[in-house]
Amino acid sequence: MNSGSFDQGLLSMTSWMGNAVMPIIAALLVAYAVWKFSRGEDFERVMWGCLGALSVSGLLRLAEVFARQGSGANQPFEALLTLTDWLCNTILPVYAGLEVARAVLGISGVGQRLNVGDDWLRHVVAALAALSCSGVIRLFEHFVSAGKAIAFLHQVVMSNSGRVA
Repeated sequence: MNSGSFDQGLLSMTSWMGNAVMPIIAALLVAYAVWKFSRGEDFERVMWGCLGALSVSGLLRLAEVFARQGSGANQPFEALLTLTDWLCNTILPVYAGLEVARAVLGISGVGQRLNVGDDWLRHVVAALAALSCSGVIRLFEHFVSAGKAIAFLHQVVMSNSGRVA
């Protein structure tokens, strides 16, 4: 460790703020929101602040993962692969769960005064599309990791060329 290095000090301070201070601030904001809710006051802004504090921590951890990727000419490819993996295997299933919850709420009539005629089927289709994208990416990852991607593509091409002739 380079003691006295400005870069190392900035990295340590950023890591401390994002991984220690911001989650503590988020917990305090949750406690404050519960207190405001118990008094019948508006607490939504405090909860948005809590989500913002947790987002700072999560985005910092994501940046750390991207920064630890390979080096040299392979680094952009590894970063893009990690970003795709994170989006398709983490974000899309969570989004699908939210869309299913919205569909259930739409069918049950919750919020009917706010959104008259809410299109619950649109939420179901969005959830299925998100899960389908995630599943296709996982299938591609399996083919590549098993070394069967080329054999699978060759089999598809050969089966189609036999039909043409």
